[in-house]
Amino acid sequence: MQKRDSFADIMILIFMMAIGAAEAAHLFGAFFHRPVSVCSMIFAVLLVMSAAVLLCLWIFRRRKFVDREAACNAKRTFSKSERLLLLLFSALVFSQILFMLIGKNVYIRGDMTVETVRSFLQTDGVYRVNPLTGRPYAEGLPSRIQILCLPTLYAAVSSIFHISPDVLVLYVIPVITLLCCYGAYGCLAAALFPENRYRKLCFLTAVAFLIWIGSYGYGMDGFGLIFTGWRGVTMRNAVLIPYVVSCCLRRKYFCLLLCVLAEACIVWTLYGMGVCLPVILGMLLVCRLRRGAGKEAADGGAC
Repeated sequence: MQKRDSFADIMILIFMMAIGAAEAAHLFGAFFHRPVSVCSMIFAVLLVMSAAVLLCLWIFRRRKFVDREAACNAKRTFSKSERLLLLLFSALVFSQILFMLIGKNVYIRGDMTVETVRSFLQTDGVYRVNPLTGRPYAEGLPSRIQILCLPTLYAAVSSIFHISPDVLVLYVIPVITLLCCYGAYGCLAAALFPENRYRKLCFLTAVAFLIWIGSYGYGMDGFGLIFTGWRGVTMRNAVLIPYVVSCCLRRKYFCLLLCVLAEACIVWTLYGMGVCLPVILGMLLVCRLRRGAGKEAADGGAC
């Protein structure tokens, strides 16, 4: 189980690699005063190279499980209840994506992401002007803000694919975040119910319902996903944290390190390692205590 990587794992890893590539390009542009066009090229090269290596490793490692998984899947067809759950889950996800793409279903009060990305593209530089005034920063920016890479990531993607910053930030990125969220919870479902597809579908359907229910109030994870999916806090809460829990259960320690680093790149430095790292430490402590209790019970039974 700990060696097997699903498509959801690959999706989340590419998501984190995009953050890492954007962080490298962002730091290069911010501290060496290089244009966004150069940063976009660096981001694209790093992302393509890392994704190619990841996919090659996934294909190579997956060969060990293909025959066994094909035999298991051939024996297990979807039951009526599983098909119904799959249909319900798909309908919930589709309705959420449709709701996000139709109308002005965004919450931008106090948020300057679109304006910052637009200023990056217009000046062809990273944090050269204040998006509120259009003039250079009078007193500079705190370093905790300068190291955050999401504006550079969005500017690079907008430059490469010629997408308007408004459309990219307010609509495209939230849909990607939502899909990565379900990928992370899919990995968690696989870790909790490795051999029970019915329970996996129940778990994912319940998550989809909770996201809809949580969208009613500001501060809820559902609200963040539906209305503010481009923010780093939303990505951390909805994607990184459930993936961290699944990686702890599957003992994927390298992925845990990537989650901590990804959070530090998209959330303020003060809170950068304030959630994922404590979750990892707590999960590892619980797993260690459970293994110790199981060993003591086994020794007691042997005596």
